[in-house]
Amino acid sequence: MEDQLKEIDILIKKQNFQKGIEKLTQLQTQLNDKNINPEEILEDDLVKHNQDQILQSKIFERFATIFIDINQVYQAMQYLIKMIKIDKDICKASNNKNHILRLCNSYAKMGKCCFYCCYYEQTFKFLDYARQLLISHNLTNTEVYALTLTQLGNYYRFMFQDDLAEQMLLESIKIREDLYSSNSIEVADSLHLLAQLFSDEGQIENAMTFIDQAITIWINELGYENIKTAKSIYLKGNLYLRMKSTPENLEKAEKLIMQSLEIDIKIMGNSSQDIADCYHSLGKIKAINKSSNEFEGYFIKSQQILQDLYGQSHASIAIILNNLGSSYYERKQYEEAVNCFQESIKIYTQICGEMHGNLAITLRNCADCHKELGRFKQAYNDYSKSLDIYKVYCNNLIQKMEINQQQVTSIQNQMIQIQEKFLED
Repeated sequence: MEDQLKEIDILIKKQNFQKGIEKLTQLQTQLNDKNINPEEILEDDLVKHNQDQILQSKIFERFATIFIDINQVYQAMQYLIKMIKIDKDICKASNNKNHILRLCNSYAKMGKCCFYCCYYEQTFKFLDYARQLLISHNLTNTEVYALTLTQLGNYYRFMFQDDLAEQMLLESIKIREDLYSSNSIEVADSLHLLAQLFSDEGQIENAMTFIDQAITIWINELGYENIKTAKSIYLKGNLYLRMKSTPENLEKAEKLIMQSLEIDIKIMGNSSQDIADCYHSLGKIKAINKSSNEFEGYFIKSQQILQDLYGQSHASIAIILNNLGSSYYERKQYEEAVNCFQESIKIYTQICGEMHGNLAITLRNCADCHKELGRFKQAYNDYSKSLDIYKVYCNNLIQKMEINQQQVTSIQNQMIQIQEKFLED
């Protein structure tokens, strides 16, 4: 059966996901047919039973890998839950290093899925537990440890803890370069997230360097028409979008994002997180043209895909609503903008709590709209909530302190300007 798993790994690498699922289902059936009641197992059969348990875990792992790749993370989580149960039982029976690695691999992948689903508390618990377990068993120079650090880096990036994010990602790159080579797909995975971090920090030149390295590796190792290649091409397009809005940069951005979209649709159909992200970015490009409302269709299409995947409350939907509101604000469509911002605030508060950087941005945007509409009490309250969050981030984030302090000063000035009107309101 190990040979069959190797064949399935090749199918996954070639992105023949449907064929991979069919092969896994057949392998699962074969394993089910040979399983017997554990209570009837003789002592001599225990080793064989444990081998079957490990094989079962490996089957679940491949199922989860496929569903993660095609953005069906809820299905992936069902297999990972089963995988973790088996791996924990195996570790209790025989606590050797290979079994610890398998269990931590399960935790790391579960953490990744929780992050996609915006279960941020659970994300950290799974990843941190895997990391601590690997450290305690002296398994830090392993791919599982590097994978765990990569996912922790992505988590810290979203939580605006950029120092920790960069530390985790750079350490993961070093481990993977030692284990494989500087041109491995594992290194490319870390490079992509490091580029994403630098993009968030506004270090576009550094981000472009790392994403170009990642794209080169993906194409050389996996080919151009691959979802990992597409993901990095998409990020490069967004880097051009974040640059000065010249016609040349916008043209490059749109071209790259369309390339990514075409690859994703060809491989995954019409509904995935990556496809939704492409429509979102195309909406941002179209929104730059102030004389047109063409952007609305792209934003709404992106939102609908994400709602089908995750339901009404998801961080990506909150981001889309914030950008849709900003586009309305720029066109002086303030009521439409407020509706978007308030829905975004509701989602952020529900999934991230009341002290997240993105929430501060959206609260300020909503306050700006209320100010334009003469609702000074609502504006003052939203400015105040935004200000409280920015002050916390000024204290916690050294590298972003200057940026956040500018936001604090700006919001305080806005509050001073409307204070008298607020008191009269």
